[in-house]
Amino acid sequence: MAEKYRVKCPVCGTVSNLIGTDLCPRCSTKMDLGSQGMLHVYRMGNFLGFASGFTIYIDHEKYGAIGNKESLLIPLPFGPHLIHVVCGMNRKCNDPVFTLSPEDPYICAKIFMLPGVFQNKTNVERVDPASMPPM
Repeated sequence: MAEKYRVKCPVCGTVSNLIGTDLCPRCSTKMDLGSQGMLHVYRMGNFLGFASGFTIYIDHEKYGAIGNKESLLIPLPFGPHLIHVVCGMNRKCNDPVFTLSPEDPYICAKIFMLPGVFQNKTNVERVDPASMPPM
């Protein structure tokens, strides 16, 4: 299976998935996929199914939805990045800040739902790359 990159075009601002290409589908700008940090996110499967997509926000900018048991690679510039994930009407998330640097350029995170009494909470947790499923 080819790696799926979720990128935001610096020219037109379109968020899209790139599979097997490095060109923006809207404006054909060549995307930089290798000279910066990489956030690898995986939405864990849930026995309840949670039919709605989880929407990812990075530094308050929408990066689209991630489906159940889906993995994405998101190239980001070095520096700290606030990660927020919402599901439907639920806006509660632990909002971690991950810092990408030349010394730590690859960060893996798993996204999952923590059930609550009155409201569920989306959790984003940094994990070891060995615990991530294959792309």
